[in-house]
Amino acid sequence: MTPNTMEKMTGPKPASCETSCMSAVEYFTAKLDCEMTPWTLKGMMDKNAMKDVCLIDVRPVEDYKKCHISMAMCIPLAELGAKMNTLPKDKTIVAYCGDMTCGLAPKACLELSKKGFKAMMLIGGMESWMEKRFPTDK
Repeated sequence: MTPNTMEKMTGPKPASCETSCMSAVEYFTAKLDCEMTPWTLKGMMDKNAMKDVCLIDVRPVEDYKKCHISMAMCIPLAELGAKMNTLPKDKTIVAYCGDMTCGLAPKACLELSKKGFKAMMLIGGMESWMEKRFPTDK
């Protein structure tokens, strides 16, 4: 497929993208630096290696009360700004929400990162955690 054929199918690239968009390599490198898999988190829990991690559930309180990952603090996204000063700056904050399509954890990580926290998002959220039958608290 030639570039002209591709452009006919998708339309021209926005002019701003030509100069300011990051490359795919830069994008995926940055993305991977900000994500944690359920297996990685579970492995850290199994090895008692959570001393440098603070796990937060950013879903609504009702969802947290139904089921949440062990050791997670309940800080709904709507309350994050007010509770940010209670989070440790010397730890990596791992945020999770409901599932892969939920936008709460990425928004939380963005806000945390803007305030100088090292933030990561748990890929797939609670749904992915439960699919793997990893432990939860109620």
